[in-house]
Amino acid sequence: MARKFSIKSAVVDLIELFLIGTTVFLLVYILVGQFLEVSGSSMHPYLVDKEQIIAEKLSIKFDPIKRGEVIIFWHPKTKSDLLIKRVIGLPGEIIKIQNGFVFVNGSKLEEPYLSNNVVTKAGDFLPEGQEHKIGTDYYIVMGDNRAESTDSRYWGPIQKETIIGRALAVFYPLDNIRLLNGGKNATK
Repeated sequence: MARKFSIKSAVVDLIELFLIGTTVFLLVYILVGQFLEVSGSSMHPYLVDKEQIIAEKLSIKFDPIKRGEVIIFWHPKTKSDLLIKRVIGLPGEIIKIQNGFVFVNGSKLEEPYLSNNVVTKAGDFLPEGQEHKIGTDYYIVMGDNRAESTDSRYWGPIQKETIIGRALAVFYPLDNIRLLNGGKNATK
């Protein structure tokens, strides 16, 4: 038997639909993805200031983080700011900066995502020519625009527990919509 239309039942249906939609949105936002805005030029040209991205949070729970991936994490010093950088060094590896290049386990790191003129300068934490062994559950991260990036060279490695997700896609501006962390950008 068909239900009679009434304003009261329509309002109840709308409220129910709103509550279900809000719950689903919050679950997806908390567990699966998060919208973020790029602030600054440390990842230029891969990401530019004011681009809107989606951070995917689920896969870091079961898929190991790989060198070359762009990740989002809590700033290791302030613990209140989210940062976006590229993974350069993995747990257990030995990293060194020498003559403008990054070396991992004694071999020069090939970084095809960097512009041709990028020079990697040493910092307070990773001084020129000094080797550093990365601890268990720690990562070394750097911006692609090394001259404009404050990163692990200055404040050290980041803990795995501070990583909230991987950069998944740029969704704004509309003429720059693209997937991130795919194809040639992530290396083993």
